[in-house]
Amino acid sequence: MSSIPHALPLVDLVLRGGKVTTFADPGAGPAEATAVAVAGGRIVAIGSDDDLAPYAALAAEVIDLDGRRVLPGLNDSHIHAVRGANSWSRSLHWEGVTSVDEALRSVRDAAAARPAGEWISVVGGWHRSQFAEGRIPTRHELDEAAPGHPVYVQELYDVGVLNSAGLAACGLSDASEDPVRGHLDRDDEGRLTGLLHGVGAFAGPIALALAADAAESERGVREMAAEFARHGLTGVVDGGGLLVTPRDYDPIYAVWRSGELGIRARLFVSAWTRGGEVADIDALTTLVQPDAGDDLLRVVGVGEIPHLGCHDMEGLDPFTVPDAAFEELVSVVRLCALRGWRMSVHAVLDATLGRILDAWERVEEETGLVAGRGWSIVHADEASRGNLERLARLGAGILVQNRLVLKGGDYVETWGADATSVAPPIGVMRELGIVVGGGTDATRANWFSPWASIWWLVTGGTLDGRGEREVAHRLDRHAALAAYTRDAAWFTGEQAHRGRILPGYDADLCVPSTDPYTCTDEELRHIVSDLTILAGRVTHRSPAL
Repeated sequence: MSSIPHALPLVDLVLRGGKVTTFADPGAGPAEATAVAVAGGRIVAIGSDDDLAPYAALAAEVIDLDGRRVLPGLNDSHIHAVRGANSWSRSLHWEGVTSVDEALRSVRDAAAARPAGEWISVVGGWHRSQFAEGRIPTRHELDEAAPGHPVYVQELYDVGVLNSAGLAACGLSDASEDPVRGHLDRDDEGRLTGLLHGVGAFAGPIALALAADAAESERGVREMAAEFARHGLTGVVDGGGLLVTPRDYDPIYAVWRSGELGIRARLFVSAWTRGGEVADIDALTTLVQPDAGDDLLRVVGVGEIPHLGCHDMEGLDPFTVPDAAFEELVSVVRLCALRGWRMSVHAVLDATLGRILDAWERVEEETGLVAGRGWSIVHADEASRGNLERLARLGAGILVQNRLVLKGGDYVETWGADATSVAPPIGVMRELGIVVGGGTDATRANWFSPWASIWWLVTGGTLDGRGEREVAHRLDRHAALAAYTRDAAWFTGEQAHRGRILPGYDADLCVPSTDPYTCTDEELRHIVSDLTILAGRVTHRSPAL
């Protein structure tokens, strides 16, 4: 009886003539290849161009890379993409703006293009340290740039500025009282300057400026995903966050149901009711099963704010976890452990981290259901060795972000130069075997560029040259890229099929515009993607390819 030859699969795409970095573990495959073949959304083969010639003969498309580097698609392991996407098309984006003059020009251009009375806003994603003038726009300058429009610009979570029309639209006058958990700045004569401080003050203008109907919010999801693909991102792990409610997920789910979601989104869901956190998480974990969703959109856990009373913001103000909030946090942790949910919790300050670990360890002692479950801490900037050792014993990971790129000087002023230079203590984390995931904490608290974050992981640099991280707490380029690919997949339990370029893995790939292994440090920060592929489908292609 004759045997039937093994048939090659039909092939969607072959990339050849490149430098394919696989991130394979030793013994699991080659560290590098020159060609990769994709079929059915998965990688089916890697090897030399000659090895993959039979696949190329069957491929719908073959792309010659001319020596370009190929990496797994980048995966921001902590970002607030859902919140950013819903208002993406309504907002201006100042991540690449380098002066107040340029910022004001963008406001004038928006005013000329929009009907009178329509809001113009820039909510986070920028900082005065990126501006040549080293300051933020004033109320008077925003009045001149857009006299017929309410304007709101917010510098990260530090300060907001309303122009005169914006103050009026928010119902604010010189007689207004400070909002709860917020402050309205006044001059010596008691008149409003337009400056706002605190989340309680930000909430009103944000709600008005970013209000969008369903169609506009869904368009924002698509536009954001396209912009992320331009930077090589194929995945985001969303951290929920302040002011995010269950209904805020409607637009991304609508785009997902339509089959148009251009990025893999993994959702950690935060408590949304101050004072009702336990009830929120009880309802969530009762109605939704762990890891509900599919390969594109999936709910992966609770966080980064399981309890609003345990949230230390950016760690620049004194903070102590209240005892009552801590006991409720224990209840939330217990719910997650017993119901099989992953947890990721925000903690900048070491004291906050210690209290979270107290809660985790108490529930671990009760249930045995915390250690080894892939739980994580977000930030851990001030983490002590003692608390990192506790994390390592629990088998937890840490998500680090490059917020200090913009705010190095702010942390030096508050924490001192020595403490800032080891924030976060990545060297100790790696010494203890803790998995480190790279991310940005965008879209309000930072830039969204993954390459700026990779640059920071490698150089420890900041825009103002203050607060640069010690060499012992930096990563080499391969480890930094691994934090955005192979290691980022660990935090959502997908390390067996994402973040590497190996047969059977998801076909998420990017071809950087410059080789990140050989370019200068300055070039590293400004990389974008020449080609981005999600599940075998091209989501971005530059003219270079």
